[in-house]
Amino acid sequence: MLDQQTRQQLQSKFQEIKPQLKGQFSGLTDQDLDVGRSDPDTLIDTISRKTGQNREVVEQTVRKLVTTSTY
Repeated sequence: MLDQQTRQQLQSKFQEIKPQLKGQFSGLTDQDLDVGRSDPDTLIDTISRKTGQNREVVEQTVRKLVTTSTY
């Protein structure tokens, strides 16, 4: 589960990170990603389910995108 700080950063930087998420995880729709704007844990679950990647791997990737993006 994402920590509170990462959840808040994801929500505040969502528009910046959204294209990166689509590039990193192929097969995601805008609708899939828009859910993540209000519920990051559901976003992680959706990415994991659609890509077949382990939830922890998805969390690490999302955490990296959040921390390396500029605001």
